[in-house]
Amino acid sequence: MDKLYEFGEKVNGYSVIKQLGEGRYGIVYLGENENHEKVIVKQLKLDMIKKTKRKLIYEKKTLKMLDDPRFPKFISNFKDEYREGYILEYIEGKVIEDLLLEDNHRFSKEEIYEYCSKIIDMIETLHKNHIVHRDIRPPNLILKENNELALIDFGLARIIDKRHYEKELDYWYLGDFLLHLYYSSYEPENEEELPWYKELDLNNEELIFLKRLMGIKKCYSNIREIREQLDKIKSVSM
Repeated sequence: MDKLYEFGEKVNGYSVIKQLGEGRYGIVYLGENENHEKVIVKQLKLDMIKKTKRKLIYEKKTLKMLDDPRFPKFISNFKDEYREGYILEYIEGKVIEDLLLEDNHRFSKEEIYEYCSKIIDMIETLHKNHIVHRDIRPPNLILKENNELALIDFGLARIIDKRHYEKELDYWYLGDFLLHLYYSSYEPENEEELPWYKELDLNNEELIFLKRLMGIKKCYSNIREIREQLDKIKSVSM
């Protein structure tokens, strides 16, 4: 049984403010120091440490390889008699999932193409550092006040090895993420359930783009091909 942090408890000089969430591998808290600078406190679950400790170090390893405002900085480790984990930079902004589910924001195609371009840039940076994220989803993307995107939660990130952890995994997640944005403005005309490529109002270039990202058609071999197709979509749609 994991011993949870309580409100006001100190971790490496940061006071725990509240619990933000819990997943399979850990419990996430919001913390702050005496200067009210916020951080993320990630407590690793003890049973997962015993079973898969080697896998749990990848978040630390991959984040320490990056120095980019679009990704959270790794700050420090912590360990006491009952708990261990690490402290990460807190990125202020609106989580895309909250925009979809709480604000019911309808993403225009212009917004979709803009955010798609930004995510492509992030994926390119990760892959140049031999990192595949494997979890590019609405709860892990934050829209900052300056309209830039940040990608968080590197718990599933791995080093690309061309056997188990291939770069194409991130292409699939990009396609799935874009479908969430497209569906934000979808209004069903009847009760019959259809596949996304029949339900959504997509032109031929958009269909090709999504199907290739998700491996339904021949997958893209590199970021350049993805950018070229996105540019083609923009020229047709805007």
